[in-house]
Amino acid sequence: GGLANGARGEDYWGHVFWDQETWIFPNILLFYPEAARAMLEYRIRMLEGALHNAREQGYEGAKFPWESAATGREVCPEEIYGAQEIHVTGDVLVAFEQYYHTTQDQKLFREAGGWRLVCAVAQYWCSRMVWSEEEQCYHIRGVMPPDEHHSHVDNSAYTNAVAQRSLTFAADLARDLLIPVPEQWLRRAKNIKVPFDAEKKYHPEYDGYSPGEPVKQADVVLLGFPLMHPMSPEVRRNDLEMYEPVTELDGPAMTWSMFAVGWLELKEAQRAQTLLNQCFSNITEPFKIWVENSDGSGAVNFLTGMGGFLQAILFGYTGFR
Repeated sequence: GGLANGARGEDYWGHVFWDQETWIFPNILLFYPEAARAMLEYRIRMLEGALHNAREQGYEGAKFPWESAATGREVCPEEIYGAQEIHVTGDVLVAFEQYYHTTQDQKLFREAGGWRLVCAVAQYWCSRMVWSEEEQCYHIRGVMPPDEHHSHVDNSAYTNAVAQRSLTFAADLARDLLIPVPEQWLRRAKNIKVPFDAEKKYHPEYDGYSPGEPVKQADVVLLGFPLMHPMSPEVRRNDLEMYEPVTELDGPAMTWSMFAVGWLELKEAQRAQTLLNQCFSNITEPFKIWVENSDGSGAVNFLTGMGGFLQAILFGYTGFR
């Protein structure tokens, strides 16, 4: 949320979540790259805390907290989110990647600590993966995906895809900076499992997901955008068709904007518009304030919802990537 917190709750105490990088950052990057860089510099300043978080859980590298404040250590009041919603670490690196490709600013990485952060995140993902002899690929087990209705799951499609993208970007950046690329980054990026049902041609949300299970918010649909995970138009359509009817109608405000982006990618403008219109149910009168959930509950002045809506306009209708 923002500064206007209202009277019903603390609205996350002003903590920083994945919302900063995934939902708000891309919009700012397009118009205010200096402000976008400042958002990344915050994460660089928090790196020592992230290194501590990983060590505390028995892993290498840097694990960014689910809720971050002044130190980079985990400040989420409920342990399960900090322990399992680890996709935030990859979300941070996606923002660094977007910034680099948009600005070509190597100084952030060479001189301002950016490379150390990228390297530490890659190390974390390598240490978090385990090899499955049965499936002959790497697994990430015991996580909570963006869909917070499910926890302790193995191989969240979104989590594994964002880990793969983290390692791929780290390797690409190393080459640009003329730094040797650790072979394990390449091996794990190539061989990590991203669940896929070859018969139904869609991505199950995690190992064991049954079609029709309710979903809290946008999750697998994020593979298409913003992750741009390789898939055919048929699979992209199937993912949208599979998850749209089982996603909670009164869930977080940013969800339907991502479905809209997906349908716009497939040239289905009317379906996209219908879903984009659902975003407006999260706006309250008389001052047109965004709230987290369409039933009026949750954080008020919900910047995340605004960010998702802007992305549907800036990236969905323009096709800009």
